[in-house]
Amino acid sequence: MNATDEPVSAGEPDFGPARPWFACVAPLAAYLWLGMLEPGAEGGGFLGSLGITGAAYPAIYTLRIAVTAAVIVAAWPSLRAWLGRPSWWPPLLGVALVVPWIVLAALQRDAGWSGSIGARAAFDPFTAFGGTTPLAWAFLGLRFLGLVMIVPVAEELFLRGFLMRFVIREEFWKVPFGTLTAAAAGACALYAAASHPAEAVAAVGWFAVVSGIAVATRRPIDCVLAHAGTNLALGAYVVATGNWWLW
Repeated sequence: MNATDEPVSAGEPDFGPARPWFACVAPLAAYLWLGMLEPGAEGGGFLGSLGITGAAYPAIYTLRIAVTAAVIVAAWPSLRAWLGRPSWWPPLLGVALVVPWIVLAALQRDAGWSGSIGARAAFDPFTAFGGTTPLAWAFLGLRFLGLVMIVPVAEELFLRGFLMRFVIREEFWKVPFGTLTAAAAGACALYAAASHPAEAVAAVGWFAVVSGIAVATRRPIDCVLAHAGTNLALGAYVVATGNWWLW
């Protein structure tokens, strides 16, 4: 019996994962929905309109990561085999891609193309918690957990596991992972710009390269690890330089 949410026609391959709608869509849906509750750097967002300031960011971010992680854990039995075995080079390429991301994001910001829509929370735990306190380091660890382990899984499942296949065929689990068409490339570019408006130039280029990884290896885990590599390097850069506006 087929393990997807929908039956597959006889003789038609099923490229998975099992329970495709839940596995590929639910993690990012949870992450984005809870993200609507986060106050921005200047107390913006939905909660900001209720008078809740950026000081609430740590508690809401913690909830956001906890709920998203719970959804990923629930979906994991469907994902484990489908993700595949990793290649050695995508994480290294991901780390290298942090350089053009930082440069292009800074150029866009300096050109005044960023605006306030989609701006990062720019939360500095050392300032918020009064220096290098245990609480500041604990939150920084949680932030890296989200940055390196939760976000790459949720976003890659949605973008390359669902969206880029869905624009090819509504029954997206019947489209081989890594299939790239003009529609899929366009969907990727639109998602990149819409989800990272303050860094749209960098995002469009970065997401295109990771789509190339999907085409090259046909393994979802490689896209996840490339994403994690970039996020890890970006987080290290932010902590080392104090450029909190980048996350």
